[in-house]
Amino acid sequence: MTKTTIDTRLNSAFQKNASRQNGWIALGILTIFIFSLGVASPMPQDELRKYVEKRIKRNDQALRIRSKLLGLQGAKFLAGSPLLQNVKTLVLFDTGLGDKGTQVLVESKILKNLISLNLGGNNIGDEGAKKIAHSSNLTNLEALDLYRNQIGNAGASALANSNNLKNLKTLFLNFNSIDDIGAGRLVHSTHLIKLEKLELTENLLSVKGKEICVKFDFGQRFKKLHQSGRLHNLESFYMGDLGVEALLETLLLKSLSELNLKENNLTDRAVLALANSPHLTNLKSLNLAGNQITDQGATALAESKTFKNLKTLNLNDNSIGDEGAKILAATNHLSQLEKLTLEENQIGPIGAKALAESTSLQNLAHPIFGFH
Repeated sequence: MTKTTIDTRLNSAFQKNASRQNGWIALGILTIFIFSLGVASPMPQDELRKYVEKRIKRNDQALRIRSKLLGLQGAKFLAGSPLLQNVKTLVLFDTGLGDKGTQVLVESKILKNLISLNLGGNNIGDEGAKKIAHSSNLTNLEALDLYRNQIGNAGASALANSNNLKNLKTLFLNFNSIDDIGAGRLVHSTHLIKLEKLELTENLLSVKGKEICVKFDFGQRFKKLHQSGRLHNLESFYMGDLGVEALLETLLLKSLSELNLKENNLTDRAVLALANSPHLTNLKSLNLAGNQITDQGATALAESKTFKNLKTLNLNDNSIGDEGAKILAATNHLSQLEKLTLEENQIGPIGAKALAESTSLQNLAHPIFGFH
């Protein structure tokens, strides 16, 4: 990942483009209008059968149909066709299924082997999403793409509460009508236990909703690092304060004895979160060098009971001044420290003197105090 601030990450991941969204909506309305006038009619069943046969002959485990009007009749044909009994990947993008066509499709037992399903651009609303969520034929599904539909919070909630999508790993819901409530239900779902990737770009999310999604993304990455035994070293991960909050929410830190958060664009907000966490009491080494921590962050560290077992604390290259140094020198909560480094801060002679004369930091072996 290239170095960037969390604000830039949020803007690049979720920047709203009203004209683009309105364009998609207008296109959907125009498409429906044209279909209703009969200008475009569903693909004849015989033509559809030949089309499917040709593609299944090449690969009987995948069928992709894009921008061809199938409608309800086409959905019924596919749902009843034995040609699809081995299909594991089904893409029906922009085929005019709607909620009814979606219902017919997902209720078909012929598609019980599906692993990947793409129903993007099909005017699917909450009812269609509910039918997907309630289908017992989709229990093997690992990837679901519902890009550019009309799904709102009700549909998102149904997906989040589904007992049939427990194997789902990726869920794409870009360009729908989901707001913070729906996003929160998806992110915190106790049913989508294998979900690793969730896309909600171009929905109705506020800054808070976007932050929820960013935290989810970070959380999944942290879980993988934990599984590989590398969670303790997050140097230059560029996570920002939101990343630290996501890290603490994973509850994966209880067994860690060391944590390296060097160069992560962290401010006092992240330090406050760390200091207030009940899951870091086993830490013996904490590296917060190369961030944007001020006296406020130093105060949070000094007043926290979380770090009572800490032996090494690296605060090099931050923005801590004399006040922060004096508070660190006076704390009784860091009495186990054996190494405290404060190079490249804003500590002058007054702060350095307080640290040198500290009666509570008696175990320091070779303290290094930074000057202006």
